[in-house]
Amino acid sequence: MTISTRKLVTSLAVVLLSSSPLLASAASTGYKMALIEDAPGAAFIKAGQFAEAIAQVQAEDADKSEPFYRQVSLCVAYSSTADFTLAATACGDAVQLAANLQAIPRSAKREMRALALNNRGVMHLMAGDKVAALQDFIQAVRIDNSELTLANLERLTVSINGVEVQEIALQAAE
Repeated sequence: MTISTRKLVTSLAVVLLSSSPLLASAASTGYKMALIEDAPGAAFIKAGQFAEAIAQVQAEDADKSEPFYRQVSLCVAYSSTADFTLAATACGDAVQLAANLQAIPRSAKREMRALALNNRGVMHLMAGDKVAALQDFIQAVRIDNSELTLANLERLTVSINGVEVQEIALQAAE
């Protein structure tokens, strides 16, 4: 395993095992987007400095950082600035690039694809498209049943149905 491969696997593991410092809230709706800690622009995104994050990602030397990382950062940053045209492109690119990550296990590729789908789903919600968001969340959960995507899917389902989770449980028990 090369040094860059080791760094990629370590960063991927950090994303999957840690929660609060790596998650950006989507316009305080309670939906969460995944952010890779070592990705270009991540520190600016966590600080709420989205224009600076975008500038840093765009200035990043393509040979020195993983394209998937850059697209995840751009997806989160553009979504946070409500630039949904550029966010859709970045989020879609992240979904595609997740399948092409090199020298990592297939399970990690699935997890990264699911996180990219989750981010695209949140972006769709912020843009007002619940149907597209639901499709992305369902696909993400099918690929990798993570707490993040499950929580977003549950929140959206409750929002669509207009019924609290406790009420659903009571109805199911009757």
